[in-house]
Amino acid sequence: MPANRLCEVRRTFASQQPFVYKDEGPSMWNRLPLPLRALLAAIAVTGTTTVVWGALIQSNLRFSPGLPWATPIMAAFLVFYWRFLKGRGWSSSTSAARRAGLRAEPLPSWVWRWSLVAGGLGLAASIALFLVAHRLISWPQPPRPDLSHIPFITLLSSLLMSAIVAGIGEEAGYRGYMQGPLERRYGAAVAITVTSTVFGLAHLSHGAFLPAILFDIGWGALYGLLAYRCGSIVPAIVLHSSADALEFIAAWKFRPRAPAPLVWVTGPDRLLWADCFLVVLLGGASIWAFRRLAGARPNAAAGSPQDGALPDSERQA
Repeated sequence: MPANRLCEVRRTFASQQPFVYKDEGPSMWNRLPLPLRALLAAIAVTGTTTVVWGALIQSNLRFSPGLPWATPIMAAFLVFYWRFLKGRGWSSSTSAARRAGLRAEPLPSWVWRWSLVAGGLGLAASIALFLVAHRLISWPQPPRPDLSHIPFITLLSSLLMSAIVAGIGEEAGYRGYMQGPLERRYGAAVAITVTSTVFGLAHLSHGAFLPAILFDIGWGALYGLLAYRCGSIVPAIVLHSSADALEFIAAWKFRPRAPAPLVWVTGPDRLLWADCFLVVLLGGASIWAFRRLAGARPNAAAGSPQDGALPDSERQA
């Protein structure tokens, strides 16, 4: 075939069969192992709220501490961020994945009721156990920060917003984007264990004191169990934020100037026995409430309990 005729055939074929590059393989993100993807998602989701709030509050306290402008700005950011994590906004291609990862679907009223009872009793039992631990082990006493230069309204609003940021950011990151995928792949026991351990280790920035880290792991496991039983992280957000708010305000206003005496020095007293009794009583009541909550089985598609999963007593009510 003449050379000019061959070139003409090639041009005709190229015009009729354009070559298209197709990426039929998985994306770089999906090539990562699932545990690593879950961990990175948790760090990204939680870290975003921490970094934004840290920058805002530091600027507020440095330049204009008399006006608590950082709190309303952060509140507006949290509304926007929450809507984004729920699948709103750009990009539409990731909307379903973001909503499924957050798993913050609405819950029936009876699930709300039992989740707050079960989680609240569990938190109360852990606080009583925390007091007992302070009587058994000598805990490090960090220096008291001088907050006298911060106006009352700025300090109070900052502490409350810090609790809300921690509740939303950590629950969305750890119990949502991290624990959810691990649950679906490895089961609830493995997912809660791994996520709560990572959650506890993430608090090493507060100090490398093993008993404190173990309590952080325990609280992470409590929130993780609550999210698993409910099929939603929203009750855990409420309890987490409330517990942190009480902790921050107590450390600000009611922190004792001297640690509690160790039982090995003073011997057991009525207060110690009362705390031990509360651990058993509240812990047992929390287990009972979690058993009632276990009647709600999460809907795998929506991430919320099915309406038909009401226990007999709640259905009759």
